[in-house]
Amino acid sequence: MKAVASSCLRYPAFVRFAARFALLAITVAMAAGFLVTRGQSPDPPSIKVINLIPASLSGESNQDSEPFLAIQNANPQVMVASAFTPNPFSMTGNAPVYVSQDGGKTWALNAITPVQRMTCDITHAMATGENHPRGDLHAGTLACASGIILNESESNDVSSSATMNVQSTRGNVDQPFVRALGVTSGDRIYVGVNDFNQANGRTATVDVSLDGGTTYKSIPIETRKTAGQDGPSVRPAVANDGTVYAAFFGWRRFDGKTATSDIVVVRDDAAATGPNPFQMLKDPSDQSPGVLVVKRVPIPWSNAPALGQERIGSTLSIAVDPNNSSTVYVGWADKGSKKDIYTLHVRRSTDRGATWSKTDLPRTTIHNATNVALAVANNGVVGFLYQQLSGGRWVTHLTQSHDAFTTSQDVVLATVPANEPAGQFLPYLGDYDYLLSVGNEFRGVFCANNTPAFANFPHGVTFQRAADFNAKTLNDGSGNPVPISIDPFYFSVPVIP
Repeated sequence: MKAVASSCLRYPAFVRFAARFALLAITVAMAAGFLVTRGQSPDPPSIKVINLIPASLSGESNQDSEPFLAIQNANPQVMVASAFTPNPFSMTGNAPVYVSQDGGKTWALNAITPVQRMTCDITHAMATGENHPRGDLHAGTLACASGIILNESESNDVSSSATMNVQSTRGNVDQPFVRALGVTSGDRIYVGVNDFNQANGRTATVDVSLDGGTTYKSIPIETRKTAGQDGPSVRPAVANDGTVYAAFFGWRRFDGKTATSDIVVVRDDAAATGPNPFQMLKDPSDQSPGVLVVKRVPIPWSNAPALGQERIGSTLSIAVDPNNSSTVYVGWADKGSKKDIYTLHVRRSTDRGATWSKTDLPRTTIHNATNVALAVANNGVVGFLYQQLSGGRWVTHLTQSHDAFTTSQDVVLATVPANEPAGQFLPYLGDYDYLLSVGNEFRGVFCANNTPAFANFPHGVTFQRAADFNAKTLNDGSGNPVPISIDPFYFSVPVIP
């Protein structure tokens, strides 16, 4: 069972993943001029979609999948994104992140992670509620070159070339998922992990640091019997008042193809500072910590292409209203019906997770879809990001609602061919994408086919990399053709009133 969720084993192509880069004969200034005429849509700028690959890497054709995003709350011009992007210049140098210092208009690679060449998993956060003028970043990274090693690290300045400071490290864990909260005494960091070091197969765990990462404590949040492990996804969410939720898949049975799972939510009301964190919610059925939002749902598991060229098995998201911690949303995917492969669901609680809507919220049962990501804006509007396989295309949606999806607004950010390019490894698009709210915007990242065609991006798109939108082709900046691949895309969409 352990091998099922091992990130190193989940990415068997990693060891043979080779970079393909072309030498560039164009300056950044020339490339920027090219983009003005070729890569930017004339559509209104209220909705922005931007390809993250810098002009200097126009010759790359990697599968840059599984994106993530962090925003500096005090200065939202500063953002950090990531994907399975290898170091383009060194086989032994640090794996990079993407950094923007102008609100997402431009992005540059900065090779600062403590992982050699390319991460297996990476998520990160900038703490909210405290001023970090230098862009303080907390990251959880997995290195798979020689076993699965988790590094929990910090950078005090994301514009610096200094390697992130590793504050905690250990092996035998999977899929770190980082959230953070800034307080006057220092950052509080919460890392959801599937931790195989825990006893009795109760692997759902939150690593907690209350001192900015100087020390970490691993807190198991599963209290029930499992099928040898919980699902890989363990997702924390933090409100401004210090309420911390976490959601996970409680695997109760696994037959090699389907995980029969509970969707479990735990809560702590004191930022996990007490002696027994995450014990506030107890399910009425057994009085054990962790409310069962739904019980015994079948979740298909495939470490082979199952939904188009994408694998399936552990899609999960949780989001809390930052200013009203009583309101929390959870979304997941399971085998919803015989007619589809993978179905998304969203439920809501308005009483701090004690009870949940008995059925899916309106317009949130999405067939043949994956990569749910939820976020709640300051005005209480919930955002619902997902990717649906429809008509042979991957369609990326952002749906917003101010009334629990009784009414909603939907924006299609991208609709791209699902059958090309051919996958180089799994995951194809990623086991997750990500959504955040800042001010009056939803901001997020997703991965998609990078064919430069405005028809694929209904609200426009900007490419940093050299692209000819008339010919719908990529080039290396010198006119040499570059094959289509998977790229990460950043977006921002105004929050509805």
